[in-house]
Amino acid sequence: MILLAVFTLSCGKFLDQAPTGEQTKEYIFEDYTRSQRYMDQLYDYLPRTWANSSSYFSVSNPGFLESATDMAEYTATYGAANKSFNVGNWLDNSAYNEISYPWENSYEALRIAYMFLENMDQFNNEPEGRKQTMKGEVEFMIAFYYFELLKRYGGVPLVKKVLDLESDMQIPRSTYDETVEYIVENLDNAIAVLPDEWSQNDFGRVHKATAMALKSRVLLYAASPLNNPENSKDKWKLAAEAARDCIDYCDKRKMHQLFPVYEDIFMRGYAEERPEVIMPVNWGNNVISFNSFIINYGHATPGEGFQGYGSNSPTQNFVDMFEVIVFDETGKAIGTEKFDWNNPEHVANIYKNRDPRFYYTVLYNDIYWIKRKIETWREGNTYGKDINPKDHLFTRTGYYLRKFWPMECYSYDRPGSCRMIPFYIRYGEVILNYAEAMNEAFGPDADNLGRSTKITARDAVNRIRARLVSPANENISGPNDPYYRVLVERENNPDFPVLEEGMPPVPEGLSPSEMTERIRNERNIELCFEGHYLYDLLRWKEGENHIGGKVYGVDIVKSGDRFVYSRKLVEERPFDKNRMYRYPIPKNQVYIMGIDQNPGW
Repeated sequence: MILLAVFTLSCGKFLDQAPTGEQTKEYIFEDYTRSQRYMDQLYDYLPRTWANSSSYFSVSNPGFLESATDMAEYTATYGAANKSFNVGNWLDNSAYNEISYPWENSYEALRIAYMFLENMDQFNNEPEGRKQTMKGEVEFMIAFYYFELLKRYGGVPLVKKVLDLESDMQIPRSTYDETVEYIVENLDNAIAVLPDEWSQNDFGRVHKATAMALKSRVLLYAASPLNNPENSKDKWKLAAEAARDCIDYCDKRKMHQLFPVYEDIFMRGYAEERPEVIMPVNWGNNVISFNSFIINYGHATPGEGFQGYGSNSPTQNFVDMFEVIVFDETGKAIGTEKFDWNNPEHVANIYKNRDPRFYYTVLYNDIYWIKRKIETWREGNTYGKDINPKDHLFTRTGYYLRKFWPMECYSYDRPGSCRMIPFYIRYGEVILNYAEAMNEAFGPDADNLGRSTKITARDAVNRIRARLVSPANENISGPNDPYYRVLVERENNPDFPVLEEGMPPVPEGLSPSEMTERIRNERNIELCFEGHYLYDLLRWKEGENHIGGKVYGVDIVKSGDRFVYSRKLVEERPFDKNRMYRYPIPKNQVYIMGIDQNPGW
């Protein structure tokens, strides 16, 4: 009763005053400029990404979502993932930013969206056509915030207007499919009116491709095993159609294409210089330094010369996902194979001939990084500079995270700086959405969509792999060459593979289930640490195996000039399949709205 009273009083005050200081809604919506500023709050409400100083779990430490899965281990004892997901205590306060905050944040944003739609007719001094594109932006945001709710909690109450004191707050939860239908309706409306692109002054606003890309994501989730238990092929086909619409649209206009060098998708420029980015984060000037939260606290080893607090340590489970490249006697890449701990040659050459994304993502023993070699070995009672079992800040898995750590960000005493490119959606994800949906609908090598050109699931995956070109040094002309970063990489890592045609393609002849495994693995690697993996595991119903289950690291014993590698168990995590495929809804919202809590919570 107390909670309800507080909620009701706060709603009454909020209704009288638009949430921008003491300005009334009449004042705001009589003018186009003020109305646009009000609408633009919807961009401010967009959720955090890997680049934010506050994490998915807590503002006090940069815990990536992947540290709640078998992709990473949050090393420091104060890690929110350690105290919540990794021990099965999802209701711990440290997990508030991921478990409860999205509910509150999304409904606050939705209220702004409906406030705008209900009052947009009041201003008339907008540029020609702008009112329609503003409406499209708002409808996109309605879809975006409802999807933020949907992917965590399942079907939710569909509030479709601004509530007042006379409104019935007891709004029942819609089903998952009803929520999807409403999201798609808003996205279709947005696609119809949003522009193909914006002027430079408005760069970063959502446009047609943004809405098309999000639609592909929404329908892929809707077709996935968690939400499509009967495995309806029609749902998979709808997801494939949506992704293909976006691919065809971008290909026709030669926009949002794959960027040549994987590492530089995320750094060393502005979003407008990276055509792969479909929905960027409007994040100031995007400059970070070594002393920024993301690197000093999220990545950097505490070892000598760096003095960081890096705690999001990749696991051996993740490292084993990167394929081993097979070369012929001439040095040409002719195929790949899964890394196998029972293969002595693989273990003896554990970090050689791996997918190039491995080297761009993981820091491992004996690799030179910025100023010295990484040392995660032990020799009797002596330990390398980057491992210390008595200090909770050092890696427990034998690895540190490199992705999103530019070489320019040198060390704590020479912090350096670099432009970063955070985003919500990129073109590579759309291609992988398409590959997954096509395989589940038609198999690896069929395209039954009836388009003028054929793109199969295997074709789509191979587009991603073909992007990973890394020419031989003699074929890279200099700093203006698009593959100059490959040359810089080889200065520190002579084992970086030569792949003149990118990663070898996925072969023909795979069964649909074999192709499912290949596509999922490709997605895990390509989109790693970008906030997808946890939700992918939930929608695939793989929580028992990869959110719970055994997490491995590597034990490295130094013997003279040699290292002996073996896999070691770091921890075993719980996962309750009867409740953990949906997040718990905040209890106060269950009481206020009179809705059913998710099972088991």
